[in-house]
Amino acid sequence: MGEKYFSLTDRIKILSEGTKYDSCNQTIVCHTFTPDGRCIQLYKTLMTNRCSGECLYCPNRCGREVTRTSLAPEEIVRITWDLYRRNAIEGLFLSSGIVGDPEKTTQKQLDVLKLLRGQGFKGYIHTRLMPGVPRDMLREVSLYANKFGVNAETTCESRYDEICPNFDYKHDILDRMKWTHEFVLKRRKEVRYGEGIVGANDTQFVVGASNEPDKEIIHTIDRFKADYGLRRPYFMSFDPVPGTPLSSNRPSPAWREIRLYQISYLLKDYGLKAKDLDIVLDDEGFLPDGDPKLMLAHCNKDFFPVDINLAPFEDLIKVPGIGPTTAHRIIRSRPIDDYAELSNIGVVLKRARPFIKVKNKVQSRLEVFA
Repeated sequence: MGEKYFSLTDRIKILSEGTKYDSCNQTIVCHTFTPDGRCIQLYKTLMTNRCSGECLYCPNRCGREVTRTSLAPEEIVRITWDLYRRNAIEGLFLSSGIVGDPEKTTQKQLDVLKLLRGQGFKGYIHTRLMPGVPRDMLREVSLYANKFGVNAETTCESRYDEICPNFDYKHDILDRMKWTHEFVLKRRKEVRYGEGIVGANDTQFVVGASNEPDKEIIHTIDRFKADYGLRRPYFMSFDPVPGTPLSSNRPSPAWREIRLYQISYLLKDYGLKAKDLDIVLDDEGFLPDGDPKLMLAHCNKDFFPVDINLAPFEDLIKVPGIGPTTAHRIIRSRPIDDYAELSNIGVVLKRARPFIKVKNKVQSRLEVFA
């Protein structure tokens, strides 16, 4: 279906719904986490759902019959300010279809960013960039956006070629991730703490679109963290879209996306490596539908119980029900005499009890919970 006139309200709704396939759900507001761990709300939108890309899973792919529309940079800026001043949001998530080529599209995104920052906007800006974005434009984006990056979509060149036939994985994706990392590091050297924006590198995987096992995704995330300073991966469960080449493929279960997010936190916040998680995968390299941290604990039962008053930070965070923040609280609160103190600190006792001891007392044997 071609583009026709729509009211501003209609266009806002159409383009916000379009970001369902880009890290977010199908509403005008999405959530993200700041570097200090705060969960904030963002106005999310595509600039346009017109696209020259032919990605096999995408509802906005070139040639598909879909209602097409756009928002001008000035309109996005006005909407963002209106929501921001009403305290409905704390920032903007901006993505787009590819209009003509990546350079033209990125210039329009930059127009939004420059207008907002030029008008004194202090909110959070998360920008999803296009494959093949020019290097100089990516550098400009790094001056204005708190988080930005291109979508890897899958784990390797051969899988990417299958689902994104008119882009090049090494050139359009990996080179751009490398440049993003370089610009983030450069900004860290240029900007004093609290005196300017220092962005972060992110990407997204469409889980199940190319039938990749979870092991490939997990090891790819680990590699991206090491090579490109990946701050956070996002996941979107593949859901076949009518009128696309993959419309008859099986959807990926939503729980798989959830488990991969849990794995990503273990890699980012707990210091684990991909190889440490291989033990919880099945013979085909897939995660079961269970909490991966709890499964890791059961696979390493000889390590437990952990003495709450003696264990170092690195051992405490291996306990289910104890995260990095809670582990630091435990260390600051020692000596700890009973479970009530642990509960007050924030330990999830229902999960932690079989894996810890307090004053040489163990609540239950691990075998009971295995």
